[in-house]
Amino acid sequence: MNAAEEEEEVKEPTTPQEDAPTSLAEKVAQDFKNPVLVSPQDTFIVPNASFSVFGGLRFGEKFTMDKVVETRTKVKPTSDGQDDTYNWNGSTSLKGSTHISVLCQKGQKSASDPTPNQDNYFVLQLGAIGIYGVCDGHGPFGHLVSFRLVQTLPHFLTTSAHYGQDWKEAMKEAFLNAQKDLLDFCREHDVNVEASGAAGSMLIIDGQTVHISHIGDAGVMLASWNRRDSRMISGTKDHKPQNEGEKARLEAAGSEVREVDENSYRIYIRGTNFPGLTMSRAFGDTACGGVLQEPEYEKHMMQPSDEYYAIVASDGIWEFIEYDKAVDLTAKKLRLKGTRETTRFITEASRKRWAYCCGDYCDDITVLLIQWNVNEKDTDTNFALTVRRHE
Repeated sequence: MNAAEEEEEVKEPTTPQEDAPTSLAEKVAQDFKNPVLVSPQDTFIVPNASFSVFGGLRFGEKFTMDKVVETRTKVKPTSDGQDDTYNWNGSTSLKGSTHISVLCQKGQKSASDPTPNQDNYFVLQLGAIGIYGVCDGHGPFGHLVSFRLVQTLPHFLTTSAHYGQDWKEAMKEAFLNAQKDLLDFCREHDVNVEASGAAGSMLIIDGQTVHISHIGDAGVMLASWNRRDSRMISGTKDHKPQNEGEKARLEAAGSEVREVDENSYRIYIRGTNFPGLTMSRAFGDTACGGVLQEPEYEKHMMQPSDEYYAIVASDGIWEFIEYDKAVDLTAKKLRLKGTRETTRFITEASRKRWAYCCGDYCDDITVLLIQWNVNEKDTDTNFALTVRRHE
């Protein structure tokens, strides 16, 4: 989190003729009058994708409200009144089906918090390649940052000269170009990102190889859901300012890393109490020198029948649930109930931990779960995505 934000009761959106905003609530309301800031941009549509979905923005969201869903697909969903499920047939190197489920819900930072859900996500199926990501916004305008990123990251990835050839370089290029675009965009539209930004994680499945890149604290866990071998395979490590190498880089760039609580560190402009950034790599966050957008990368091989799954999530999940505990909570549930019930279960488990530890305060929560090699019968499709319908 960044330094404390000004928080006032949400007001109705202002008109362009009214005076300049004098509070965060008024600024947020004014931004929702500008379609360029809060509406999807056709410029970033990925051609030839068989399926694309990401989260939208809406004004005046309240605690636990589900994210607006933006889809780009010819696939028609089925609905049970609560969730929409998209089924399609696609190329794969795996023996079984791929099931995906997303749940993205507004937290509660204060009774008067004027910002909408600052988490966001994307899912893209392009031929045999699956691309998944979560962006966790923070600061006064983190919702605008994450909304821009879930559109630009897939665009810059799929237009990279390294796409499909060198995934490490393609993902790095996408992260760096997304940052450049973000800063240009915010400068043009008067969005201050000195103390606003986002963590970001991306997972790609190409053939039998899983590629992961991330910055900040939106973690990615890879695990097995096999009944005889349920275990964690890997988990990304948050980029914290006190980490070896991170602190030295930040301080060399002129920033100050300060311990504010036991084993809790924040980044400041030297000699000030601003902005109080908790991660050493993030999109946006221009106030402090040394904050990187270059992601850490790892890859993992799967066998064609491996019963693996991944959870890509914001720190609304990971703040109080370690990766090993997440496996304990989800592997059996995934086998018995599938992705939809599992995302719902771990979201509720996380929210209970927030209530126990923080009272009324709860971060935004996003869970994107991908389960590979599901053994399905009586179906002619091998991909399924379930997403909660917004009210």
